[in-house]
Amino acid sequence: MKRFALLALVVLGVLALTLVRPTAQEQRSTIVFVDSQAAINAHPAGQAASDLQAQAREEIGLISADIDALNRRALEGQELSSAERGRLQVLIATLEAVQERYQSDIATTAQPALDRVNAVIRELAMENNYTIVLDAVVASNGLVVFAQDGLDITPLVLERIRQAGP
Repeated sequence: MKRFALLALVVLGVLALTLVRPTAQEQRSTIVFVDSQAAINAHPAGQAASDLQAQAREEIGLISADIDALNRRALEGQELSSAERGRLQVLIATLEAVQERYQSDIATTAQPALDRVNAVIRELAMENNYTIVLDAVVASNGLVVFAQDGLDITPLVLERIRQAGP
C-alpha cells in the first residue's frame, strides 16, 4: 500500500509539473534576417555615403601608389634624395589625414540612413512580433548554420525606406 501511495504521489507530481509550464516556454521566438547594407544603400544618404567611399578609395589609392613607389625604390637599394624622403613623409601624413577625414565624412553622411534603417527594422519587428532580427550577411558568415526559407525581411524594409523617403 505504501508503494502505491508513493507511486501515486510521484505520478501526481510529474503531472503537476507538466501542466504548470513557465510562460517563457509558451512564448514563441520569431527570428528573421535583413540585408542591412542593401537597406542602407536604398536610402539617399546611404547612396551618398557609398559614393563618398568610392571617392575615398580613389584618392587614397593615388596617395598610396606614390608612397609605394618611393618605398619600392628604397627597398630595391636606391637611395632616396632628401627631397624624396621629405615627400614620402608628407605623403604619409597626407594619407593619414585624408583617411581620417573620409572616415568622419562617410560616418556623418551615412548617419541618416542608419537611423532610418534601424527605425524601419524596429517598426517591422514590433508590428510583426519579431523577437530577433539578424543581419543576413553576418549570419551567412557562419553565425547561423541553418535557416528556413522565407525569413528574409529585406524586401519589406526596402519598401518602407522607399515609401517614406529620407
